[in-house]
Amino acid sequence: MTKLLVRNEEVLIHAAAARELATHTLLHLPHESCGVLLGTAAAGSIQIEKFHPIRNVAPDPLHAFTFHPEEWIKFCLHPERLVGIVHSHPHSQPIPSQDDLTKLNGYGQLLDAYLICSPNESSNSIIIHSYRIIHPSFHSKTEINDNFRLLRTQLTVT
Repeated sequence: MTKLLVRNEEVLIHAAAARELATHTLLHLPHESCGVLLGTAAAGSIQIEKFHPIRNVAPDPLHAFTFHPEEWIKFCLHPERLVGIVHSHPHSQPIPSQDDLTKLNGYGQLLDAYLICSPNESSNSIIIHSYRIIHPSFHSKTEINDNFRLLRTQLTVT
């Protein structure tokens, strides 16, 4: 059985960052929107202090997201405050798709939190689901599990 490195971390998002995320998500409907989450990850919690949008350059932005390479690389080169990413599912629930999980293997090592949001059809707001990124570890000296996983966690707006 594969051993997973799991930390019981609380995920907090500042109210201003949550508002910016909601505005950005609703503004880009019906397309998927995406961005990075800046903050700190220490002492048992992930604190999201700022949302920074990144342009979605996916060939089919109605059903997928791809970060604009130049905008994304700026954060990868200076990951000190990079704690996570976020994208929207404009036409479905904020639950990771198989494509989300596949893409996570390309950059999961840089991140602690993964947020997915969807429009709330009964109001002009969004539903946000928060996930902790579970980093893979060695199963044995000869076998490596290189798949990152997402574990749903509580998101608290502060």
